[in-house]
Amino acid sequence: MNLKTIALAALAASLSVGCVNRAAQEQAKKTQAIVTSPKKSVTVADVVSRDIDETLEVTGELATSQDVQVGAKVGGRLSVVYVREGDRVSTGQLVAEVDGANQRIQVQQAQAQVAAANAALAQARANAVVGPSRSSAAVAQAQAQLRSARAQLQKALNGARPEERAQADAAVAAAKSNLDTAQKELDRVRSLFNEQVVSQQRLDQAENAFNGAKAQYQQAIEQQRLVRNMVRPEDIDSAREAVRQAEEGVRTAEANKRLDVLLTQQVQAAQANLSAARAQLALAQQSLNDLQVRAPYSGQVSGRPLQAGTVVAPGSPIVRIVGGEGTYFEGDLPATMLAQVRVGGSVQVTVDGLADQTFTGTLSSISPSASSIGRIFKARITLAGMPSGVRPGMFARGVVVLRTVRGATVVPTVALVKRGDRTVVFIDEGGKAKEVNVVPGLRTNGVTQVSGVEPGAKVIVTGQNDLETGADLDVQTKQADGGQA
Repeated sequence: MNLKTIALAALAASLSVGCVNRAAQEQAKKTQAIVTSPKKSVTVADVVSRDIDETLEVTGELATSQDVQVGAKVGGRLSVVYVREGDRVSTGQLVAEVDGANQRIQVQQAQAQVAAANAALAQARANAVVGPSRSSAAVAQAQAQLRSARAQLQKALNGARPEERAQADAAVAAAKSNLDTAQKELDRVRSLFNEQVVSQQRLDQAENAFNGAKAQYQQAIEQQRLVRNMVRPEDIDSAREAVRQAEEGVRTAEANKRLDVLLTQQVQAAQANLSAARAQLALAQQSLNDLQVRAPYSGQVSGRPLQAGTVVAPGSPIVRIVGGEGTYFEGDLPATMLAQVRVGGSVQVTVDGLADQTFTGTLSSISPSASSIGRIFKARITLAGMPSGVRPGMFARGVVVLRTVRGATVVPTVALVKRGDRTVVFIDEGGKAKEVNVVPGLRTNGVTQVSGVEPGAKVIVTGQNDLETGADLDVQTKQADGGQA
């Protein structure tokens, strides 16, 4: 139904009513004037030259690289859980603890081992200082004993000295002379006694003097014999054995002296034992620290954490923490467009719920393999400057720039008219319509790249569908350059 038919129908309707409708009559007159006017009412826009982008829209959702299930390194019973669903946590914050009675005992044992190792090291160092002095003194003492034993042996081998022998011989001679004198005196007194010249007492004195001289003589002879045979063979053997034992004592002392180097090695061994004890203490302390479950980064608790009293195995998830940093948009990329997408290109992203905001991102990577359904590749788009209201899992759309055409001639897409297998536009040329054949190119954002018209021409964007070349035009309004009708 064209405008003329519509106008006649409106006029007939107004005449068919019983009462007079002044407003309807006025409108009918205006409509009749438009229909009967030879000019076509149109709207035009400027043909412009500007850069345009070929884009591809991808859809997907926001994700984050900071999404982790935090668990304990050590198994056991959860003694306390400090967070609840939705709580915000900061980096290093304590979120849960596993009961650690056994670990605390192990720490105490390790501390005792460190104390014992410290004491052993102190003892080894003291021995290393005192030991060499003690062993040197033992060697000197053994050497002195050896010299004494050798001197005693030599003395035994040498026997009595010549002076001692001469002294013994002189003593024998003196004793013999005294004995001879006493014998003569006894013989004289006995003769006088027999003649009754002297008394019995005088005879007794002479006999006593003789017996004393005889005893002294006998003693001198024994002393002379003892000097001549002063050292017995068994005494020499004993002296030799004493020398051998003294020599063995020197060898033992010198061997012990050579073992002084072991004192340094004992210090080194004690130091190694102390290091091992400290390492064991560090391990025990680490096991105790591992009972504490801490947030690896700042974020928010997602889902309900495990409850206190739950028995967990090493690595069992306790709390899920989703971080705000590292948020990215993961969109679906058709396989047919893969060759046209360039990693590193700019992407404009809008998020559902934040429709009035557009975020700039960068296409950082494309998954190396497609999904089995639909042959869709995952495109990872890194975002910058995300507001606090954005959360992982929100639906988003991204516009990927495939290529940029510099200085393209563009017209509003609505200006294109199909004439069979041709595409034409109508331009306003001095108030008359002119049909121009064009070749469409890139389409984006309501405009189409064309060839066949020049920038600055006035292209008709409304009322062009029933135009013919040469038709008179009534340009009602002028649309913004390159805009959409």
